[in-house]
Amino acid sequence: MIKRYEIVGFNESKRKITEHITKFGGCPIFLHEQQWPTSTGWENRKMMFVGQIVIQKGMLGNEKGIIAYIFITHPESYNDNFFDPDVAEWDRGENKVIIQNFDDLKSAKPYSQEGPTLFNEKDEMCEYVPILEEGFDVDYLTNEEFRKLTNEQQKEYFTLIDKNKIGGTPNFFRRDAWPEGEWILLLQLKCNFLPFILRLGSMPVLYVFISKDFTRAGLFIQN
Repeated sequence: MIKRYEIVGFNESKRKITEHITKFGGCPIFLHEQQWPTSTGWENRKMMFVGQIVIQKGMLGNEKGIIAYIFITHPESYNDNFFDPDVAEWDRGENKVIIQNFDDLKSAKPYSQEGPTLFNEKDEMCEYVPILEEGFDVDYLTNEEFRKLTNEQQKEYFTLIDKNKIGGTPNFFRRDAWPEGEWILLLQLKCNFLPFILRLGSMPVLYVFISKDFTRAGLFIQN
């Protein structure tokens, strides 16, 4: 069984969040000073800030508390038709996940930066705090293991792990899509069913992975 925190809903914040908490949208609240990441292919176009995920010590087996900051190359408004397909790829320079840790912080001073951020269908900048429900996912099944299941067992497995969540077992459209190396799932989001806009394909699922030593992270998108 794999620890996971299912996202069962979102609370929209009516104020600007400045704390080090898990949130989507608004401004990144860095633990340490950091430059806003930019696109590789679009003349230093600033990426859009998607959100920050706080992983307290022990939540996913980590020995230190960390925050992951997620950025993607993305349209900047509801009517903006911009799209770069490389945003879906692991290493094409159109997405970025920054990891910072809570070690040696003498104060909780936030380092806030402004740039492109999430918007809703009214083209309003928005900020949401996810509602999390702690639980466990079933262990990951390889493609070979999955094919040995009956149709009913495959549907049950799919249903159990097909959730928006932090941690847990990834539900890939295409089986065995793990990035090369040793990684664990940090975030899984079904992008078309959210209170904010993420234009990443026709039926996109965003997967963020973090290394097992919790020092590196990356993402890709499946449609």
